[in-house]
Amino acid sequence: MGNGQTPPGIDLDTRGTIDDGTLGLNESPPPGPIGLDAKNNSAKGATASISERILAYARRKRGDHVGNGQCYAFADGALSQADARSARDYGDITPDADYVWGTSVTLADLQPGDVIQFRNYSYERQIVTERSDETVTRDEAGDRPHHTAIVQSVDGNGAVTVWEQNAPDGSPVTRTQLFFTSGTTTHGNQRTTIRVHGTFWFYRPVAR
Repeated sequence: MGNGQTPPGIDLDTRGTIDDGTLGLNESPPPGPIGLDAKNNSAKGATASISERILAYARRKRGDHVGNGQCYAFADGALSQADARSARDYGDITPDADYVWGTSVTLADLQPGDVIQFRNYSYERQIVTERSDETVTRDEAGDRPHHTAIVQSVDGNGAVTVWEQNAPDGSPVTRTQLFFTSGTTTHGNQRTTIRVHGTFWFYRPVAR
């Protein structure tokens, strides 16, 4: 999983509207209210606690290989140690399954600690800078054919920073910025165009 061959996105460790070809799905039936098992009976408190533990796990594992090195092993480890239900609680785990990681949410509701499941996702990003003497064009691309990632931050304009493993193949846990909204924005003399394709699901982890 996460075996794309193009560059994986904006690697932060080194430093619109979705178009007709893109499906941002959130139709899977929610497995239940968030955080009902919390000791303090507070859904908001339970979710925050789970999210904090998931992100703390991701930060601890930065630069490491978790389990067998697959993207699933990293996400499963993060949710399990946070006392959240994992994908195995919602269905069979097979190499090509579209895993469910909790309650379905939309991009607008996405928050740190949520989980993204990808299917044939890809993006192209072009940055055109108009200078007095020349026009400079920079092209980037990335893909996630079958992949799972954890949200670190929601950056605005469809950009999301994620923690992930095995993207590209064999890579350890790292932070990457990916894009989920197609469109064009202009800032000063710079124009950025992003095209997003494929399918992705957003999930809010649920307490056990």
